[in-house]
Amino acid sequence: MEAQATATVKEALAALYHHPDDTIRTAADRWLQNFQHTLDAWQVADTLLHDESSNLETLMFCSQTLRSKVQRDFEELPSEAFRPLQDSLYGLLKKFNRGPPKVRTQICIAIAALAVHVPVEDWGGGGIVNWLGDEMQSQQEFIPSFLELLIVLPQETSSYKIAARPERRKQFENDLCSSANVALSLLTACLGFDEMKEQVMEGFASWLRFCHGITASTLASHPLVHTALSSLNTDQFLEAAVNGSLFAPSLFLHAMHHHLRVL
Repeated sequence: MEAQATATVKEALAALYHHPDDTIRTAADRWLQNFQHTLDAWQVADTLLHDESSNLETLMFCSQTLRSKVQRDFEELPSEAFRPLQDSLYGLLKKFNRGPPKVRTQICIAIAALAVHVPVEDWGGGGIVNWLGDEMQSQQEFIPSFLELLIVLPQETSSYKIAARPERRKQFENDLCSSANVALSLLTACLGFDEMKEQVMEGFASWLRFCHGITASTLASHPLVHTALSSLNTDQFLEAAVNGSLFAPSLFLHAMHHHLRVL
């Protein structure tokens, strides 16, 4: 059954992107949209994402499908499916470490959505941020993927595409906010990679936007603040640095005062 569905998805994607007849393309698009709502979509999307022969069109469709399934249909899975799903998504996160970027982003969003659905204990007791910190320390070759996941996590807390119960969503927000200092430490560690500085500033802005419990005293001499202030003079990182200062203007003013006083 799965093999047949997998073959049909491939045929429909080929028709959607390459068939000269508009009617055929429209029918293929409709079929693919309907397929994304089926139970079979979980396994087919996962299989094709792990398939080394899948082309970019297939990877994009399947990563979007898996992301949307985790967001809205997680409760249709049996409880024992969590661990295999987590392992598979983690494998895909590492597989697409160097891209395609749009596919990697979909996988990151899927993992963030999974974290919203399940209790903190399912990530080893310390929550997903601590789990991510352990992975970043032990497998530094996958830092690009891990860093993007760190950026996406606070952004997805407000996504109502994730069909989580209100109490579960609130608990996740609280758990994630309590991990903010760990997240900032991980972002700081990534400053050592010059090619990732823009993403680090984006992540800094993302966490400031999400968690208002980070105090001015914590940030006053923080390396991320100093990097953001320095980046205001650099065109390459200007937008990300400005985003950070906009989401915590009073903190940045306090930090700038401290910075100038030190100088």
